[in-house]
Amino acid sequence: MRTKIRVSLGIPLLLCASLASADPWKNESGHPGKGAKHRAPATQHESWFHQHGYTRLDIPPGHYPPPGHCRIWFPDRPPGHQPPPERCHGAGVPPGAWLIRHPADRPDHVHISVYDPHDPGSIQVVGEFEIGSGLFIRLVLD
Repeated sequence: MRTKIRVSLGIPLLLCASLASADPWKNESGHPGKGAKHRAPATQHESWFHQHGYTRLDIPPGHYPPPGHCRIWFPDRPPGHQPPPERCHGAGVPPGAWLIRHPADRPDHVHISVYDPHDPGSIQVVGEFEIGSGLFIRLVLD
């Protein structure tokens, strides 16, 4: 009889442990339940920059363009082999290159436009970065 008591006490403990690790967004069948449509996978919250390992830029501070200027940047080339900064005109950025835009009103931030490597002239994403630390700040949506 003592064995039966231990087994019957073990089942509720096992059930409690199972419920504690259950996904609160799924019902008992394992399918998404009510409210699940509002929960996005963690990867949807990551930007293109996070997905490609650019949460911090590896651009030396002296290589950013001056305020009000731009610089075409090739992420696969060392800093000394990049084209010089120029006035922003937006045209002529090669596929797969970045356009670093240093807004005149944001002396400590730059906007990085990533040009699609397969669609000339098409921008994949634009992100804002801090110059001093190189840290990704946010996506630029306009």
